[in-house]
Amino acid sequence: MASSVKIKNNLPSFKRNLYNVLDDALADGSRDVLINAKNRAPFDKGGLRSQSESNQRMPLWWRVSFFVVYARFQEFGGDNNRKVENYTTSGTGKAFLKKSGDEQVVKIASTMKKHAARARA
Repeated sequence: MASSVKIKNNLPSFKRNLYNVLDDALADGSRDVLINAKNRAPFDKGGLRSQSESNQRMPLWWRVSFFVVYARFQEFGGDNNRKVENYTTSGTGKAFLKKSGDEQVVKIASTMKKHAARARA
């Protein structure tokens, strides 16, 4: 009496699902960074907040970008020659993007956990 054991290898499928889930979690995180950064960005006529996006550069690599010329100046609160003294809107100021990113670093584990259940399928 010969018995046979069959092994079904689901690792390739799991790996593919895991990459998709991780990418979705990073997309959520980058979208939240963009929303929070827009709320914190200095506002005068709206150009800084309106010309921004969160986009995927490669799998598992997302970038939040602000496209106006003065975005870097506002993020760092000035440059070597000038310093921003007053921001036009209260609650806004320098490091609007960094602060938003730092908040997401703390939350990313829970975001990953939220999406992780889908990788098991």
